[in-house]
Amino acid sequence: MFVGREAELARLTAARQRTPGAVLVVGEAGIGKSRLVREFVSGLGAPGPLGVFVAEGGADPGGTAYAPFVPVLRRLVRQYGAGLLPGGGRRGLARLLPELGEVEDLPGLGRARLFEEVLLLVERSAERRPLVIVLEDLHWADQAAIDLLLFLLRNLMTPGVLIVATSREPLRLPDAEVIRVPPLGREEVARMLGREDVESIVARSEGNPLFAEALADAEAGSRARASSGRAGVATPASLREVLLAGAERLPPDGLDVLRIAAVAGRRTPHEVLRAVAGLDDLALDEALRPVVRARLLLVDGDGYTFRHALIRDAVYDDLLPGERRRLHARCAEAQPDLAADHWYAAGDRRRAFQAAWRSRRWERVLELWDQAAGDDAGEHARVLELAARDALTEGDAERAEELATRAIEEVNDPLRAAHLLELRVAIRDLLGEEGLGDLREAVRLAPRESRLIGALATVLAWNGQDAEARAHAEEALLLGDDRSLITLAALTALDGDLAAASRLYAEARTSAPDDDTLLMSYASEADVLEAAGEHTRAESVARRGIARARGLGLARSRGGHLAANLAEPLASLGRWREAREVMRTALALDPPPIHRAWILMVLGTVAVWEGAHAEAAEIVGRTRPLMRGRSRGYDSCLEPDLLECRLAVARGDLEAARRTVDHVLTEHDLTLSRRYAWPLLALAARIGRVRRAPAGIATTGRVQEAYRATFEAECGGSWTTAVAGWRAVGQPYALGQALVRAAEQDPAQATGPLREAAAIAADLGSEPLRREVETAAATLRVSLSDGLVLSAREREVLGLVAEGLSNRQIAERLFISARTSGVHVSNIMAKLGVASRVEAAALARRTGLI
Repeated sequence: MFVGREAELARLTAARQRTPGAVLVVGEAGIGKSRLVREFVSGLGAPGPLGVFVAEGGADPGGTAYAPFVPVLRRLVRQYGAGLLPGGGRRGLARLLPELGEVEDLPGLGRARLFEEVLLLVERSAERRPLVIVLEDLHWADQAAIDLLLFLLRNLMTPGVLIVATSREPLRLPDAEVIRVPPLGREEVARMLGREDVESIVARSEGNPLFAEALADAEAGSRARASSGRAGVATPASLREVLLAGAERLPPDGLDVLRIAAVAGRRTPHEVLRAVAGLDDLALDEALRPVVRARLLLVDGDGYTFRHALIRDAVYDDLLPGERRRLHARCAEAQPDLAADHWYAAGDRRRAFQAAWRSRRWERVLELWDQAAGDDAGEHARVLELAARDALTEGDAERAEELATRAIEEVNDPLRAAHLLELRVAIRDLLGEEGLGDLREAVRLAPRESRLIGALATVLAWNGQDAEARAHAEEALLLGDDRSLITLAALTALDGDLAAASRLYAEARTSAPDDDTLLMSYASEADVLEAAGEHTRAESVARRGIARARGLGLARSRGGHLAANLAEPLASLGRWREAREVMRTALALDPPPIHRAWILMVLGTVAVWEGAHAEAAEIVGRTRPLMRGRSRGYDSCLEPDLLECRLAVARGDLEAARRTVDHVLTEHDLTLSRRYAWPLLALAARIGRVRRAPAGIATTGRVQEAYRATFEAECGGSWTTAVAGWRAVGQPYALGQALVRAAEQDPAQATGPLREAAAIAADLGSEPLRREVETAAATLRVSLSDGLVLSAREREVLGLVAEGLSNRQIAERLFISARTSGVHVSNIMAKLGVASRVEAAALARRTGLI
């Protein structure tokens, strides 16, 4: 399967337009050079009398002189005949193609004649049909073949000839374009292998397609090399032979040093090699020289690194068990920071435990506890806690939860138990699970711990218990927990005082005790601003937070959280393409489950609004398992219900919509939700499930006021009020929907609202809204094209149509998708009542639209 080489393939294709010429495709073994060239050749079109003629050859280790060219020249002679050359090729070419007959003996001119006849054959062949010559694996080519290639490149003058060469090493070829084939990324490896669980394969193969495929095949067998103490699958034997070919040619001292480096690690400092090898500097240099020359090891500052991790694996796997243990023991003495792993691989569990403790390798300490430690339960619980914190930092929330729970079960001290419960709350939060019960128990065990009280306040606020949350937050702040400023700021915003909330957030950032608290202040402020309908301000705060997260190296964790905070206002503002790009980038970093769920919620909503129902359904399926329990309280609990209901209504699946609404109304207390009660009630009213809102539903901020107005309009109230609400908020999709309903409610005044809604649908590229508008216009007999009403974006697109640009070119010019560009063009032609782009351009010029 060809993946991930679109840019390189495009460069090869473009080179066909610049002949005569040459392209050198460079990359390590297995990176996909040949696959790229094959894809290029396959795209040249079917063979025919007027099509491109392709002649291919390649070099092999120990091959004969000119070996890469022999099959190329033989194919050309068979295609066009030896008659292209004076004397039928016997003056020179017969040296390489004996079937041409005896070579005319011209002492001193044999090589020159050969080169000239090859040049003449290539040029005369290209005069008949465009010619592509492929020369593979020139790193194995002899110097004679390289000399012939250089001669051709310097002397080819006939258009239509392209030489494409591949090599593991860069070659100095005059005027040749060099294309370096990069490793595949994670998504590309996943596509290539047809699976998603590729993290280990990507890490070990470093994106090398050949190695990735070999590793994937190897996983069907043994998954671990337990005897070596090193994680991973064994290097496939066939691949090992390739990787060890250079090592087998090394002198004994060089091979010894290479084996030490394989045991020492991917990168080995010079002094480590010296210490383990027991050689002085001069002797070590002499031993290393052939290793470096063979590019098995590369010089890296003051040390050496393997050119590829799998080369190291192959050398390591080739060691005898006794050799391996002895070298690990020697490396443990020379590399104290890696001593735990070395002693473990050497089979010395006691020393491995001691080294792991010194280097704070808590998972390894736990693994060796029964073999090397005593029976101190208190210390064991402490190590469990430390290992849980390490797992949390590394993003493995499931493992962190397991370790924290085991630690809680082992401790007897109330204060330690309370802090472990707090740790488990933080872990479960990332898993989408509620921690209110754990926090209440923690505060009971340690009633004067400000941080625990503050954490309880935060979770209470998430669950809509505002009065109790505020009381605990104020108490925690008095006791010294500056984190509680964030909770107080959010509660203040919910009360409607955004200015005071902003001041509290600024104070929280100034006094933040750690990076996570700092980033949480940005996430929380962006969230309350979005909830209040301050979309532009929410975008600004989220962008500042993301920049800080990147600077702090937390782009995956809190950066993922903030990506959701950024994507949501972008989606609200109708900037769906930007929102998608933000979410795509964030999801590629594999954020923790709850952050991934929040991003997917926004992505699913955008998909519904765009009309991508299959994508939205797939997102609902992916998100449900990530949001177990109440997660961040009722709002997070109801968010997937809202998306599922929106999707069902958009699809016209009223039965599914009713099931979701009935579940919400019977299983949840909507008075505890600040953000999703009114949106869900509006949908429930639309499908006829409710006609009156439950008592006690809060209405704070312009967005909630607009949703409430929408609910009331669905129940028989004025759609004009809902239109005014959404116009004030600045959410174009919701405004467009309200305009359609307002037109239906007042047919006599329907033209203006429907035309405005049509313009909004065109600007957004929203198929569902466009269909709603057109259906209403047909029912109400409203013309959407009278007066040639075009949106600003449509006028911009129309101007580019008049310039002769295609949909794809328009998309590139305006930074929109080709699909959206096509929607704009279709809408413009429908409004103008024309059948072609040429007519649209002519009418636009005639009427002054452009």
